[in-house]
Amino acid sequence: MKKDRPVTKERILSSVGLSFRAGILTSGFDACELAMRSGAAELLILSEDGSGKQKEKLARVAKDEDVECRTFATAEELGRAIGKDQRIAIVILDQGMGKKLLTLIDELGRIEKSAEGAE
Repeated sequence: MKKDRPVTKERILSSVGLSFRAGILTSGFDACELAMRSGAAELLILSEDGSGKQKEKLARVAKDEDVECRTFATAEELGRAIGKDQRIAIVILDQGMGKKLLTLIDELGRIEKSAEGAE
């Protein structure tokens, strides 16, 4: 990861889109649950605005299957990134991309938290 390139929501969504085009991403409730239960999932990304019950169930499956889980972006933004309708959940299937996105999402969270504290 280049240090000179700032971490932004758009950069992360671009990486999500790249993952979809590369065939290393699955989306939708059932597909994400299946990927995690089969051991193929590296990272579960839940939308910030998805259904509470569905998000809770997927988060529980992620915990049970030792899959990292993060909440990021809206369902509309996640869907747009992969050229689909709204998506409450996506799963990254590639270990390298999963680690990259996990790092970027966590870094963006730290940046946003730091900015909030400075206000």
